[in-house]
Amino acid sequence: MKALIALLLIGCIFCEKMLITKEYTDYLKKHVSWEVVDYEDNVFRGWTVEDGKQLLGTVLPANDVPLPLYENDSPNPSTLIWKGDCIHPVRNQGNCGSCWTFGTTGMLSDRCCMNSKDHGWLAPQELVSCDIRNDGCQGGWPAWALQYVIDNKGMVHEDCFKYTHLNQPCPKKCDDGKDWVQSHVCNCRGLKQCLGVDGLKGCLKSGPVAVTFEVCSSFFGYRSGIYKCDCVNGGLHSVTAVGFADTPECHWIVRNSWGETWGDNGYFKMACKSCGMDGKYPNGNVICENVS
Repeated sequence: MKALIALLLIGCIFCEKMLITKEYTDYLKKHVSWEVVDYEDNVFRGWTVEDGKQLLGTVLPANDVPLPLYENDSPNPSTLIWKGDCIHPVRNQGNCGSCWTFGTTGMLSDRCCMNSKDHGWLAPQELVSCDIRNDGCQGGWPAWALQYVIDNKGMVHEDCFKYTHLNQPCPKKCDDGKDWVQSHVCNCRGLKQCLGVDGLKGCLKSGPVAVTFEVCSSFFGYRSGIYKCDCVNGGLHSVTAVGFADTPECHWIVRNSWGETWGDNGYFKMACKSCGMDGKYPNGNVICENVS
């Protein structure tokens, strides 16, 4: 599968070649409700639009089979935020369209730790290098990545296969010399998709969720607050939702994969019915059940 990443720059009225400009930053500060990072402090200052596109590696397939729906059969709390040692630190995907790997391995790493106390990041590089249904740094789809996990009875940890933000061959043994097959842990025995606000909240009650949404150019200027889209049909990005809250308005709490210097220490808040994160894309929001 060869990825075709959608156009990023929709809704940006000032920039044609640069991802972030001083003029566009000033415009955002006057027109959005969330806090915009100062131009001088923006980690994407100097990046081109093409540079930004490389980060948005989630590719919507035309032939994906719908996963079973998560059925939310109990009331949702008004606030739920997963914290603690099992909620792993923010990572940085680098100049590689591997967000689809970080959204899924983040969800799986957190849930595996919560269920089995197996702590530590599972290796995003395994999906980049070994998942032949997807296309490495050129893009992929979270549900397909998790099917790889099921087919291979788990994933290896980072000490087995370190992340390089590059396409490279799938190894036959671990970096630390251990057996590749026997190093696989955290098997996923079933997938469910989380549709709608109620469905995503329901999925979050059992742990973090791999989610997909549309990215507008303004998202690269986010600093804090509850983000809302200013465009449609942006590039697709996959991340890990770790909670939600209903005040001051319904929003998701989300861990990104652009490093801790972006956003609110690598996290952001997203309005519940904004940017398609509530389930616009079938199989875009997904969890592993029975992780062990």
